[in-house]
Amino acid sequence: MSTTQHTDAIEMAKARRRPLPDTPQVRAYIRLIQEVSQFHDALVQASPSEQQLTEVTETLASVRGVLEDTAVAEREQLYGNGQLGGPNQLLMPPITYDALDDDELRAHTVANKYYMGLNDAMHGGVVSVLFDTVMGRMAVGTEGRVCRTAYLTTHYRNITPIGERLDLHVAVEKAEGRKRFITGQLWHGETLCAEAESLFIEVKAGQQ
Repeated sequence: MSTTQHTDAIEMAKARRRPLPDTPQVRAYIRLIQEVSQFHDALVQASPSEQQLTEVTETLASVRGVLEDTAVAEREQLYGNGQLGGPNQLLMPPITYDALDDDELRAHTVANKYYMGLNDAMHGGVVSVLFDTVMGRMAVGTEGRVCRTAYLTTHYRNITPIGERLDLHVAVEKAEGRKRFITGQLWHGETLCAEAESLFIEVKAGQQ
């Protein structure tokens, strides 16, 4: 049986959602994230020689050692802090939020080839992660609630292209106590690529 003591989710969210300060360290970290994202994009398109692969691998191993030596606790990490889907994460393409109130959210993104499944189409799992992120942001709302995903169902309607602007429209369909029922659509121009429905539940004090 695990004896790990987890931090209260509400307290952790307060620590992780604070806007990142505009400091030289944070600016350098975001530049690093952007460079890693570009590395991912180049990696999936490349076919280097064995010698080139060995050289790149050795360089990466050296860089990884620097990062491992500076590891900190989760609440102190720079990765993923601030707004969901922000520039300091790599799990999904960076999301730009265009409008947000307590009922509706609009955002957009452009994905590089790292997020491709096949034939210049976005991987279906990435589509669901995008929905989970913007719907989670919608569940947080302007009040800063702390919520967990109870379920998320994604319906794929058309190919989601790589390298082109994609628009996300999300709305709260119903709120019942701690529950938020949220729907969303992913558009490429006037083409509906995918839509989803979800339930987010606000956590109680003391829950992980």
